[in-house]
Amino acid sequence: SEIADYFAEYADLCFATFGDRVKNWITLNEAWVVSILGHGHGVFAPGRISDDEPYLVGHNLLRSHAAAVNVYRKKYQDSQKGRIGMANNCDWREPATSASQDQAAAQRALEFYLGWFSDPVYRGCYPESMVERLGDRLPKFSGRETAQLKGSVDFFGLNHYTTLVAAYAKGGNPKTSVYFNGGIAKDQDVNLSIDPEWDVTTMQWGVVPWGCRKLLQWIHQRYEGPEIIITENGCAYPDQPVDGKVNDQSRIDYLESYIRECRRAIDNGVDLRGYFVWSFMDNFEWASGYSKRFGIHYVDFETQERIPKASVKWYSEVIRCNGLP
Repeated sequence: SEIADYFAEYADLCFATFGDRVKNWITLNEAWVVSILGHGHGVFAPGRISDDEPYLVGHNLLRSHAAAVNVYRKKYQDSQKGRIGMANNCDWREPATSASQDQAAAQRALEFYLGWFSDPVYRGCYPESMVERLGDRLPKFSGRETAQLKGSVDFFGLNHYTTLVAAYAKGGNPKTSVYFNGGIAKDQDVNLSIDPEWDVTTMQWGVVPWGCRKLLQWIHQRYEGPEIIITENGCAYPDQPVDGKVNDQSRIDYLESYIRECRRAIDNGVDLRGYFVWSFMDNFEWASGYSKRFGIHYVDFETQERIPKASVKWYSEVIRCNGLP
């Protein structure tokens, strides 16, 4: 339980050292991934497998976030004039049918995913569905921690890539790919699947732009219109240079379709203020290493040569116009 204090000390050093220049802070990136893929399914570091440990890890990550924000607000924010938040990952969950059980399953899946980390910072507590289903396996916040957590973000950071179909299924389906990002199946009674009509990326993630809009609207409603920044959105494809050029039309199509749905969300009243493409260049992708290319710049990992892909020219126009060209 001392981890939150250590994290706050580390954050304090960062604020003191870089705060004169850094004006936007993210305490934690993808706490769900650390908790579930690192401590539940064991596919990411530190490679632990458990049905219970993820909830303790998530709890301590939230406590650490709150402690760091508390330091920033008390010691630095007034003078440095920066902002602080966290970045959570979430894929949309589309109900398989209009049946109430499937609708409830999709909602529950979102609560066990995004609600797990966003409810505490906006409402000061875990989602009711998690409290009910997990009982004593879900740790409790002290009164002081609850007070520190509630309102501990200045913006809602969202990493979003894809969508899955959610259906009610007793016990869930633990056999689905861990990269479906389902969490601990038996706790949710949800079965996740991919619509065979959807195009998929190299990660086997569906290209489902409207899921982005629906998720933005869900966040807008649940958390009463927060300022949202899409801190990651993008796709991996097997890009290869041909005659010194990389023509990644699939990525341009993906980004264009998702940005278009972001615009629709704004038109529907969502307070979306920012958008970041993942990623600037091909990089080391968690446990996939260098095998998945998310970049808009191609990197030859042997020579370190970097080649701008076709998406660079396209995206620079998006930035220049502050909209789709």
